[in-house]
Amino acid sequence: MANNYSNRAYEFTNETNEKKTSSLKILVCGQLLGIIFFIIGFAAGLCIGIFVYNGNESKLAQTEKCQNQRDTGRLEIKHAVQPVITTATNDIPLLVNRGKETLDETGDVMNKDGEHTTTSADSDLHTCKRCVWRNPILPSTRPNLFAPLSAEEMILVHRTLVDFKIVDVDHGQEISFKSNFIGTMFLHPPNKRAALQYLDDEGKFPGRYATAVVIRGNIDQKDYMQYKIGPLEGQSPDVKVTKLLKNGEVPYESRPYDNVEIGEIIFFILADLDKIAALLKDSFDINNVYEDVSIMPNGPYNDGSGRVSRFTIGLRGLGDKEFDFLNILPFTGRLSHSGQNTSDWYTFDFFYLNQGPFSNITELINAYNSGKLKYIKYPEGYKEHIIQSTLPIRNVYSPGRPESQYPGTSTYEPHGPRYTISGHAVNWMGWSFTVSTGQHRGPSIFDVRFQGERIIYENSLNEIALVYSADGSGQDNMVYLDSVYGLGEAKRAIPRVDCPVYASYLNSSGWNPRGLKPSILPTFCIFEVNAQDPLWRHKGPHVEGGLNNNFLVARYPTQVGNYDYIIDFQFYLDGRVKTTASATGFIQGSFWNPSSDVQTPFGYKVTNSLIGPIHDHTFGFKVDMDVAGKENDFQLIHWKYGDNNRAMKNKSKTDSSNYFFYNHTRYIEWDYIERETGLKVDTENQKYWTMINRNKKNKHGVNRGYRIIPMTTSSQNLPDDYPRMQELSFTKYHCAITKQKDNEQYLKPLYFPVDNKLFNDTSPTQLYLQDMLDGESITNEDIVTWLSVGFLHIPTSEDVPMTIKVESGFTLKPFNFFDRTATFDVPALAVFNNTVYDNAPVPEMCISEPYPIQH
Repeated sequence: MANNYSNRAYEFTNETNEKKTSSLKILVCGQLLGIIFFIIGFAAGLCIGIFVYNGNESKLAQTEKCQNQRDTGRLEIKHAVQPVITTATNDIPLLVNRGKETLDETGDVMNKDGEHTTTSADSDLHTCKRCVWRNPILPSTRPNLFAPLSAEEMILVHRTLVDFKIVDVDHGQEISFKSNFIGTMFLHPPNKRAALQYLDDEGKFPGRYATAVVIRGNIDQKDYMQYKIGPLEGQSPDVKVTKLLKNGEVPYESRPYDNVEIGEIIFFILADLDKIAALLKDSFDINNVYEDVSIMPNGPYNDGSGRVSRFTIGLRGLGDKEFDFLNILPFTGRLSHSGQNTSDWYTFDFFYLNQGPFSNITELINAYNSGKLKYIKYPEGYKEHIIQSTLPIRNVYSPGRPESQYPGTSTYEPHGPRYTISGHAVNWMGWSFTVSTGQHRGPSIFDVRFQGERIIYENSLNEIALVYSADGSGQDNMVYLDSVYGLGEAKRAIPRVDCPVYASYLNSSGWNPRGLKPSILPTFCIFEVNAQDPLWRHKGPHVEGGLNNNFLVARYPTQVGNYDYIIDFQFYLDGRVKTTASATGFIQGSFWNPSSDVQTPFGYKVTNSLIGPIHDHTFGFKVDMDVAGKENDFQLIHWKYGDNNRAMKNKSKTDSSNYFFYNHTRYIEWDYIERETGLKVDTENQKYWTMINRNKKNKHGVNRGYRIIPMTTSSQNLPDDYPRMQELSFTKYHCAITKQKDNEQYLKPLYFPVDNKLFNDTSPTQLYLQDMLDGESITNEDIVTWLSVGFLHIPTSEDVPMTIKVESGFTLKPFNFFDRTATFDVPALAVFNNTVYDNAPVPEMCISEPYPIQH
């Protein structure tokens, strides 16, 4: 057909000339008319386009297209006071009433006159405006008892101690061994009774005080001392200084590492290693010990003969600016560092590839030179391989994960923060609390109230303990107590990693002893989370309801050595408080001997020449709850099994009640912890741990209380005669209960155990948890729980280079505290008998921007 048509189009005929001329005129006129219509149409289209562009130019300037926003249809109708939600199934009839609004068969809203309301023609073009931002920072109206020390307060503390001639290092001077200097300082918590009188009864402000750790190296009886300084809100002449320890109670040789000593230790060991540069080059491809070697001292220990530290060395996989705990080498030793004169220090007990001990560095090098030392040889350029395998950066040589070039799901605040912050006091959705930090022990929350009623007086991290086991000299039985190193050393949070883009930040503080100045950094972040799951929900034939699970987070990320920790305090709409402790970062490695198996009693081979040594993490928290008042009891609820008579406690009957289907049942029994003690989670004999007030009841006549719920946690299997058990005594229990005392503020001191008998003193000022559990009555008393949670860690290849976050923690949950579910003062979806009674507000689309750093 096509070919025939084409032939006819070009076919010549025998028509007369007159007919040909007439046909040609018609053809020309038609073409001219078509051109005219085309020009008119083009001009009209151009005008319309310009008009549309100009009409929407202002909108485009104020909005951005939401590329991934899905059409929400009837959920975005603007005229409704609250949007009407229908079920996505056919369980509810198609016509649903809500006042003057109804839903038609398509699910769209019809107004009272029955006029159908439709979306605009361009409803498929979704645009985003900038989210409303409301500054959550409010002016502080009264002094805050629990906020971290301010810069001005720390400067006042330093000035006061200089004026009192307790500290002899002032601005422009360098600290040294022979100085009296401030190592750290932090808030000294107020007396609880005085604090409650101020908070609840309009009593006198108790004042703000600081604790300063002073290394007294320039007095006759050198020691480690703590001072209480304050009140800090007054004038300098009104500030008083009080010793918190006895003179010489913690001798100079028993002090923890300080800022002067730790630097001298590392330099001293590196200088000694430089004497065996040939061995280190031949074995480990080390060109310069000062640039290539990490030193990891552990200790110090004082057994009465002097001050000693063990040390291990490793390669610097993070370059020459940071030490590296991962790439450990089979080379260890000990350092005697008693006294203030480093010329008296010496290294000893060297081990190389578990060969030793060599009494000094000369003996070791002689063994090497004589060929008697079995040694290992790393290939040349191995340092570069270490750096490439250690740095936590994406592998650019492997194919990227599909779609990873696009950003992931994000959340936003459509109407700005729902919380407010005044100083360090936070309010959100019925919750109020104060966040704080201390330079040694890290984050805490105080005066936690829900709907105006105090639930927690204090919830604070006290300690993180780690115990390592490894088949390597210098690495067996390594014990870290991280409060000594500084769980609260201020380190800036990482925006978009630690905290979402819309978070607000609060400052932490610490003292820089070398700069003689405060260190103030934004570390604590506050933000609300939409968990994308229901806090509660129900779906039935004629009932549909639920509440989204939103909660507030106060998060404190920190880093100690190789490990990074994230501490969360989470506040829920139903009155729960959840505390989580997470660990991530680098593992501490241990050398893998090529003659060993790839799996050993102490861990697996996880990368080239390295084992991941087994260890644990135990987080110790002080949790001082005041449930409906201070006078509380600790109640155990036992989950039991038995016959029906035993459950009913009916001893007069021999036969079970005839209304039971079986003569077998589960039941509960109650008892109280009457004296201070420690408890462990027992999965074979399950029980509830509850803190109750026997003097206060809900409207049903039941004692008001809160339940303590530990997350899955590890248990300590070290015996009581383990050499470091006094320091680790808090790890023996998952929950210890003591009577509240202001002089039992922490679960352990910051310094190492001291044999007080050596110093003619049998009454130490500060106690360990095992010493606090002395059997005092805790019936109807103000009591404190010491919660220890954690996990065992057997590192695997997936822990290199980075350990994925591992988490433990505990929840404090209302237990007959309220008369009913505590969330029914919050808008939530409620559809009953086809009528929409309530619904949560539906957010508009918008884009959140980073907030300015607040403090």
